[in-house]
Amino acid sequence: MNNTLLYALAVLLLSASGGLAALNVLGKWTAPEGLNRALVAVALLVSGYLLGTLLFQTDGMHFGFVIGLMCVAWLASLVAFVESFFNRVPLLELMVFPLCAVVFLLPLWMGEDDAIRMAGDHLFQLHLLIALAAYSLLGIAAAHAIVMAYQEKALHQLVATNRENRMLRERLLDQLPSLLTMESILFRQLWAGFVLLSLTLLTGFLFSEAWRGTSGTFDHKTLFAVISWCSFAVLLGGRVVLGWRGKVALRWCLGSYAVLVLAYFGTQFVLEFILKRAA
Repeated sequence: MNNTLLYALAVLLLSASGGLAALNVLGKWTAPEGLNRALVAVALLVSGYLLGTLLFQTDGMHFGFVIGLMCVAWLASLVAFVESFFNRVPLLELMVFPLCAVVFLLPLWMGEDDAIRMAGDHLFQLHLLIALAAYSLLGIAAAHAIVMAYQEKALHQLVATNRENRMLRERLLDQLPSLLTMESILFRQLWAGFVLLSLTLLTGFLFSEAWRGTSGTFDHKTLFAVISWCSFAVLLGGRVVLGWRGKVALRWCLGSYAVLVLAYFGTQFVLEFILKRAA
């Protein structure tokens, strides 16, 4: 099966998963839960296989801005799928699956990434795997925070502008767990993501020492990653010591993840697409 057919099938299945999530959230008819999960499972299998063929090619491992973004989107969708077996949040699925479909279109527009050096280094591969997991889990936490922000605003919005808006708001709220449950899920994701981010920084420093002979090379990626780590540490510390919750916690979560996105994807986009084209 060639990549063109795989791209088409993966994007079609991911779009169908997003469409079904939209129908469940916004429509009057709700699809059977088994159909939802079967479609998402097939979409993840096909898109995961495509991702594997892009990552591991005959000339070595390929990785960069585009494939990195695809990996994070795919892993985030996988986390959302697994989480749905324990605490289903249809509004989160509506955000994640269509976004993943769009991201999987990027190689057709921006091109695929080149092979990278050090691809055969096991420490590099471990660092890369942990980093992708951290980005994905904290990304899901950020998406979860956006859903919580909407939920909190909707609960405090006593008067809707019209009957249709009121009915839609009530329908969306009925599909969400309670705010306390949502908050518990959020901080569980944040703690797990923070541990992975800590391991990412640790393995990054070890990798730098093993490859370059120096420890702690401080570039833009490292700077933003450390700032993000400190920001998440303050958020979790504020939760434990000061009991942070609500808008304060949500803003810290979103701000911390925004800095983390700059750490790799922001700097890599500049390097691969702005500076390279300018040169």
